[in-house]
Amino acid sequence: MEKYPLFETERLVLRQITMENVDFLYELYTSDDVLKYFGMSPIQSKDVAVSMVENYEKQLDLGGPMRFAIVEKKTEKMIGTCGFHGISKAYKRCEIGYDLIPDQWGKGIMGEALSPLLNYLFMDKEMNRIGAVIVPYNKASSRVVEKLGFKQEGLLRDYILQGDHAYDAYMYSLLKKEWLE
Repeated sequence: MEKYPLFETERLVLRQITMENVDFLYELYTSDDVLKYFGMSPIQSKDVAVSMVENYEKQLDLGGPMRFAIVEKKTEKMIGTCGFHGISKAYKRCEIGYDLIPDQWGKGIMGEALSPLLNYLFMDKEMNRIGAVIVPYNKASSRVVEKLGFKQEGLLRDYILQGDHAYDAYMYSLLKKEWLE
């Protein structure tokens, strides 16, 4: 069975999400501020958060997507998540996703968290292309990926469905050769 790697940066630790993080996930995924950019409706109970953690573990056994806890080193508190999904092993591509509690927005945390994840995807997972799908009004998220070298490719019309509303989304990508430059 594959295991989650542990990544450390100057301020952060990225590690596997565990059952001890269920309360955090419930708080995160019921936050209107977080979810307005995420493309999902609020989770309905802590049981859903438990199922999410169980699913992360099952997916790992299948070589599937991974979702990491972002933990602040100084406080040892979980402040967000990041990971990858939409994997195509044949085409060596995937998409990243991420979220952060609102009081940590604007501090450069997500760029710092995503850097070791991108390196892992390109070097260890041997991906050639990594995508990111971002709704146009989430300017902060667009800035995060652009600072990491992602290029905006185009607009995906009515790509994300949240509740009864369909949202357009920008498709961004980063290629391995660009990351290594």
